Amino acid sequence: FILLFVLSAFVYRDKIYSIWSQAFTDYFPCKIAITYSIGTFDDRFGLSQKDFLSAMSDAEKIWEKPVGKDLFKYTKDGNIKINLIYDKRQASTEQLHQIGAVVDDNKSLYNQQKVRYDDLNSEYRIQKATLESAISAFEIRKNAYEAEVLKANRRGGADKATFDRLNTEKNYLNTEAGRINTIQNSLNILVREINNLAVSLNALASKLNIVVDKYNTVGTSLGGEFDEGVYKTGPDGREIDIYQFDNRSKLVRVLAHELGHALGLEHVDDPKAIMYRLNNGINEKLTSTDLTALQKLCGIMQK
Repeated sequence: FILLFVLSAFVYRDKIYSIWSQAFTDYFPCKIAITYSIGTFDDRFGLSQKDFLSAMSDAEKIWEKPVGKDLFKYTKDGNIKINLIYDKRQASTEQLHQIGAVVDDNKSLYNQQKVRYDDLNSEYRIQKATLESAISAFEIRKNAYEAEVLKANRRGGADKATFDRLNTEKNYLNTEAGRINTIQNSLNILVREINNLAVSLNALASKLNIVVDKYNTVGTSLGGEFDEGVYKTGPDGREIDIYQFDNRSKLVRVLAHELGHALGLEHVDDPKAIMYRLNNGINEKLTSTDLTALQKLCGIMQK
């Protein structure tokens, strides 16, 4: 039994240490540095691991400097895996730059984007109606075809004329399915561009102080609560997944935000705070709200 216990402890030593370390930091926050390492790293962000670790270092300091403690430490086999995951969020961010939708104090850019947005929305409604009509007609013919095939099978087969007619209908349905798929793909591309323009126009309207109704996205929304990154903890350990950033400052902020969660901090109501639920600030230092939450977590007397 003792040998089995020792052997199990040796085999699962990394997981045991990870669980112990997590429990220690949960019950005794800020007492020992939380270690981290790089996990999945997607090169499509155009960022080297050296530059990424530099941003991580800056994110660490946001929390460490105000309290004079080493709260985080990079090691090759750190307990928290930091993953850089490329998906539609970063792709949308890059497309904004590609279509010239960089937010600046430019009224003419706003007007150009608004015209484009209105044109694309009109095209979207036409394509959507076309797609829905095609799908409806396809389903009617598909159901009729399947019903006739089932009927023929129950009779023990079909005569040559019926077989040829059903085979022709089958070929039509396959071709129509391909056409519908093409329309759907085209619509998906259109939706992505409309959503990118909506994000850009809302940002431009805010920056230029233009009073307009909010520009809406279509399909799945690009918005949400701090979905540029996420902190996860579970039986397999702890991870921070980074999905999106517009520039280095935004990367440092999203890393700092998720490191705050790793410390044990929750969201706060201060819109300028690092721990606010949305990554809409520009500061790279703690607000008084952040600092108060950190001092309370670490058991530091507030001055």
